[in-house]
Amino acid sequence: MFKNSLSLIAALFLLPSLAMAQSYQEDTHYQIADREHRFSDQPKEVVEFFWYGCGGCYAFLPAAEEWKDSLPDDVAFVRVPAVLNPQWRTHGKAFYVAEALDMVDDIHGAMFTALHEERRQINDEDSMREFFVEQGADPEAFDEAFNSFEVDSKLRRAENLARRFSIRSTPSLVINGRYVTDLSNAGGVDGMVELGNWLLERD
Repeated sequence: MFKNSLSLIAALFLLPSLAMAQSYQEDTHYQIADREHRFSDQPKEVVEFFWYGCGGCYAFLPAAEEWKDSLPDDVAFVRVPAVLNPQWRTHGKAFYVAEALDMVDDIHGAMFTALHEERRQINDEDSMREFFVEQGADPEAFDEAFNSFEVDSKLRRAENLARRFSIRSTPSLVINGRYVTDLSNAGGVDGMVELGNWLLERD
């Protein structure tokens, strides 16, 4: 009797997760990429395509940070700026300049705050230099990174990857190099994390 009760309780706890898993459908909540591409050497990975000017990305930022910090050691969390049109190139460049200067932690959240809360216009080299210097960057180091071959190469690669995975909106996720979803298909910020975790466990 006692053993049967435990089995029943365990089954009841499993019901929500089973229902959630059964509700996710390919081509509705996520797509499978034609060609797999890995971004890290970890067994599993979450890749976020983002744009600093995107309100959805700004809304997703706190959940993304919490998710990143909660992931197991064998799961990489990688950010890739989405370069979906020429106007997004400058913001994409900002991320890779921050990476080159080892300032991603200083710049990433602050950039979202500056654009969405302070309504600042950071859309060219001069305004970006001013912003980076405010965050502690050396102006000469900024100029060198902004005009470097390394940053330009990473930006072109990000542009190609967005095309490869048919990224059309931000934020979008690529899970384990093959499963693609976005904020709309996942059903919002919480849905992105829940679906992302479910897709991580598919492979």
